[in-house]
Amino acid sequence: MPVTLTVNNIPFEYPVSGDSPGWGAGATDWAIEVTDVLGGLVGPNDLIQTTVTIANNQTIPRNIVGLSLNTGQVRSAIIEYSVYRTSTATPSGDSESGTMVATYDNLAGTGSKWSLIITDINGYAGINFTILDSGQIQYTTNDINSIGYSGNMHFRARALNQ
Repeated sequence: MPVTLTVNNIPFEYPVSGDSPGWGAGATDWAIEVTDVLGGLVGPNDLIQTTVTIANNQTIPRNIVGLSLNTGQVRSAIIEYSVYRTSTATPSGDSESGTMVATYDNLAGTGSKWSLIITDINGYAGINFTILDSGQIQYTTNDINSIGYSGNMHFRARALNQ
């Protein structure tokens, strides 16, 4: 006896173990609909959650590994992030989480191709973000003492294509 599975408000009669043959069309239709739904959840230019190490007292902008937007395909992106930095001088740690909204304008002048609006939701981790015309996001940090230092950032991005 099949079970009814609903995807996108469409009911599908899906077979269970021991059902008689002849259920291939129902299972295929269900699989196609689920594939379409999943394809809408993660786009080709989205970035899955990633963790990177953040350096202390980084005064020269440094690339955030894996946080780069494709200028040939991405028009804008929403980037969720959190940063946590600690050292012996700051044992309770400095933390921050927020959202970056990056928007690409291929007609803008050099140095202005991307705009980056940052809304930090809570905290202060002593980090600043910038974006290059290439779509690479960079950071600088203040000094919270290098003894016992540990710093990391988690991020993920949802891209809207051109």
